[in-house]
Amino acid sequence: MKKPYKYTTICDKTRQVTETNTEPSLRNIQTWEPVPDRPGAFRLVQTKTVFIDTRYEAKLRLYNYLTFTKNGLPIPRYRPFEGTEIGKSIPVLNF
Repeated sequence: MKKPYKYTTICDKTRQVTETNTEPSLRNIQTWEPVPDRPGAFRLVQTKTVFIDTRYEAKLRLYNYLTFTKNGLPIPRYRPFEGTEIGKSIPVLNF
């Protein structure tokens, strides 16, 4: 089973599909297109469609179960400051 993604982006022109877990911004889904009536003029047009997978959390739980729990491995936790001095000698909040 491959790891699930929360956002699927489909380009309306090329039909290229990309998947990601980070929310796409407006600049990722809009492009400047030339206006056919006026040469040299451009307009901002949405050229990509974004779908949000509402079943992402359930798919991620199933993926973690099949990949880690069933094989006796611990589920990896997000530890952004592991292996660094942040929080030990360097304060996280400096006020």
